[in-house]
Amino acid sequence: MKVSRVIEAKSVTTVYMGWRNELQLTVEGGELHIAMDEGSIRNLANVLNNKIAELDEEKAEEAKKLAVEAAEKEYEGE
Repeated sequence: MKVSRVIEAKSVTTVYMGWRNELQLTVEGGELHIAMDEGSIRNLANVLNNKIAELDEEKAEEAKKLAVEAAEKEYEGE
């Protein structure tokens, strides 16, 4: 029998990786401690790094769009 539980937390305030490969997350209302092996740590790092790259790309595209719009407004004002 497999038992699973979903834990929803509003906000992570602290992240710590313990020396025994235990990921510790402090969240609103408590803490989560997750024991991880090396493979799991590497998989988590890959997922997080990919998400960060995606967010950075979205921000760069938005900044570029805003810069183009500002340049167009400046050009129209001349």
